Amino acid sequence: MVVNDDNSVIKYKFQRKAGRNIIEHRPVFTPDGESLAVIVENIIRVYNLETGDCVRTLETESAVDDLIAIQFPENEDYNLYGCSSKGYVTIWTWEKGAVLREIKLNIPSDSKILTFNLIDSTECFITAGCKSNKFLYIARFSMKTGQLLSLYKINALYYNMVRVVIGWCEGERFAAITNGTKTLYIQNINKPHVYQFIMNSNDLRILAVAAHHKASAVAITDTLGRTTVIRGNLFDKTSIAREVLHWHYLPPLDVCFSLQGSYLYSGGIEKVLVKWTLSNLAHEANSKEFIPRLPGFVRYITNSNTHIAISLSNNSVVIANARMRVLTTILECGGLSPVARTFGSMLLYHQPSRSLIMPGRVGHLQLYSTVTDKVLYNVDITGLNPIPAERWNILPIETEVSCAGLCGNGTWLVTSEYRNDGVIYPEEKLKFWQSQKGPVPFELNTVVNLSHGGCNVVSIVLNFFGDLCVTAGSDQKFRVWKRETSSDNPKKKIWTCLTTCYYSSGVSQFSSHGVYNDFKIGKLYKRSKENDIQPYLTEVHKDDVIYKIINIHKEQNIGDPEIFKYGMRVDEENDMGGVAISADGSLIAAWFGCKLTLWDTHLCNLRTTLSHPALRPKGIDVKFGSKDAAHYLVCTTATSLAVWSLLSLTVKWMVQIQTSCLAADRFSNRMAVTTNNNDVFVFSPQSPSPILVRKNLLDPETGVFKQCCFGNSTANDIRVYLMRNNSEIYCVEPEQTKEGRLEVISKRNMPKSKFGALLAEKQLSEVRPARPGEEFVYDLNAVGGAAVAQFASASPHMLPPVSILCTTFLKQLTGQQQPEENEDQKEDNIMEIDQPSSDDEGGDSEKLNGPYTPKVAELWTPNYEAVKTKKLNKVMKEPFLDLHATSSLFGV
Repeated sequence: MVVNDDNSVIKYKFQRKAGRNIIEHRPVFTPDGESLAVIVENIIRVYNLETGDCVRTLETESAVDDLIAIQFPENEDYNLYGCSSKGYVTIWTWEKGAVLREIKLNIPSDSKILTFNLIDSTECFITAGCKSNKFLYIARFSMKTGQLLSLYKINALYYNMVRVVIGWCEGERFAAITNGTKTLYIQNINKPHVYQFIMNSNDLRILAVAAHHKASAVAITDTLGRTTVIRGNLFDKTSIAREVLHWHYLPPLDVCFSLQGSYLYSGGIEKVLVKWTLSNLAHEANSKEFIPRLPGFVRYITNSNTHIAISLSNNSVVIANARMRVLTTILECGGLSPVARTFGSMLLYHQPSRSLIMPGRVGHLQLYSTVTDKVLYNVDITGLNPIPAERWNILPIETEVSCAGLCGNGTWLVTSEYRNDGVIYPEEKLKFWQSQKGPVPFELNTVVNLSHGGCNVVSIVLNFFGDLCVTAGSDQKFRVWKRETSSDNPKKKIWTCLTTCYYSSGVSQFSSHGVYNDFKIGKLYKRSKENDIQPYLTEVHKDDVIYKIINIHKEQNIGDPEIFKYGMRVDEENDMGGVAISADGSLIAAWFGCKLTLWDTHLCNLRTTLSHPALRPKGIDVKFGSKDAAHYLVCTTATSLAVWSLLSLTVKWMVQIQTSCLAADRFSNRMAVTTNNNDVFVFSPQSPSPILVRKNLLDPETGVFKQCCFGNSTANDIRVYLMRNNSEIYCVEPEQTKEGRLEVISKRNMPKSKFGALLAEKQLSEVRPARPGEEFVYDLNAVGGAAVAQFASASPHMLPPVSILCTTFLKQLTGQQQPEENEDQKEDNIMEIDQPSSDDEGGDSEKLNGPYTPKVAELWTPNYEAVKTKKLNKVMKEPFLDLHATSSLFGV
């Protein structure tokens, strides 16, 4: 690598790293059966089925918002067709991956395409939703010119749950359409006037539909859990037959026929894939095979002759073979459960593995590698089976990881898990994990049940070496934990609680939980009989739970945070905020409402309380400085950022901004803060002038940066990772300049022969040829003077004591030279010098430097009292804090 040694300005770039949605649309298998094409927003990724790696990426030439469907034509060339939401159709050549051509469909300007299906390589069938009309826009277009061929007038309402499949019936093509209601729409594609409405039995809502590839048959799933196969003349509802397959207890979200039509696949909220054998195989009729314990809800099912692809709600695609054995998993960051999204996310940087620790699926943490851009591990934190859903409660509250902390060297991880459904006493555990080498990156060391009395832990922090931990909970207390040696096994380390600290005197309101009191007096939760029949089975409501489940991977406000405080009294005056440990481990900083408190780590007593009118009503986060900024304390509220000086206990500077996250770099004095406008400021507590400023990186309406952390930064560059919407990972990092790229070997530097390729351009040898008549002379005066030359030329065992050489050696390094004097002048000078008294400042110099020290003035005499007085006078003379001046310097 070419290193840039000059003081040039480093340019930074902002780019997205991970967290893209790979389950929004149905994937397709390639015609060769070796790869899987997945829509990832506005691009297409091609994954290898055996390894699960992304082998290539297909992009559009014109800028499109997002792709909504891709498909290969049946029994034709290997061209891939894709359509965007605005009607731009792109055709790629599969062998080269090049764009063959692009067509713009002539759709209404205010419409958005919902589904795209190929009839053949020349025509397509689309459905779109228009803002000016509550009914679906259903039409057939030409793939060569983009002109409208047929417009179908089916009064199907637009509910954003539209599914469309194309099949064969009586030798003609038809389209089966469902929109989340109880009606299945059958439309003859070549004859717009021929259509049919098929009502589901018992008026149950239809969720998914699939068409047989050869026969006249369709399969539908409803909210009761049934899978119904409809055969016959679909254009005449009086000449059809139904076959009901009922195993699912909860609504199946997708159904799919095998290519030969002998099997049927279905899956949904139970997280189980079911393979049905249809009645045309009489010897195996109604037999079932399962893939249980899938890590998420089944959203889409796609199959080929040899493989099955299952898109799950945890933002992953599971690949299985035809024998229902899982082969590999394509996993992307994200896929959080509703409870995890309600808690909020955490973002930690693990230095040894250079990976980010973030929330994953239910009860798990993900380790995302910043080097390979892949999810390395899924660590099961809770170790619990998922709670099964019921018809009256499809989204149960499960035990989730609410908070996590990591030490500086990455050897210890502390997690907190919590569950409170308002029925039983809250479940709360604190777990300490030790890093290890092996298939699992962390090993469980200590488990503390009800560490905060059943209250949620809001903040966890560890010191650099991982032997001290502080946890803060919603019980308005923080606890100090220390790593000790086990009494049973001296080689084993365990964690114990040293003490509990709180600010308020009255803590009786948090001594017991309301759920526990209700249980003692017999107030148990009873489910009424009316809940057995749920309204979502037959009707579409404004807050439809089925719609939420289908889009659960992108729902942000699906849970109510107040449910986790059920039975607890709220006292916002002393609510706990963030906690922090100083770099030397001597102080603990903790927020209690608007009061920032400092505690002694060893004595565990309150040292002082810091407050300011601008820090109301509640503090959010607090961080100690590092390196040369260790005497500063940085804190944030919802509307301001303040820097305190621990030497004077005063506010050094303050900026009024709407902060969302504060992060500190353990290996430098830098800090980063993000705002609600998606601004990023990197600064040092020593100065209000930021080091790096990036404003309005993304639209705040699409999501705000809630978490940030420093990556593997150096002294010269900065690398900050940002998290948006609990799954999207972005990075602010240095650009790759020409000086930083690998050098290209030119032809003139190529070796002349194959043997020359084995030889280095420069060779070094310790054997030196003899040079007669030449003697090596070492210029001692060039080293730095007579004293330095004398010190360098003497043998180590012949040197005099250091106390004799100290003053002379330091004077020589500073450039001072002692004039040469003859013997007469030395005697005169000795007679004129008076012996210093004990009251003089230099009276102890002879004792400090030895009896042989020359009688000359000292270079420097330490005077700590004068330095302390000078600093205190400077603090007292400084003017009062000017918010406008610091805000202008900070760039706000």
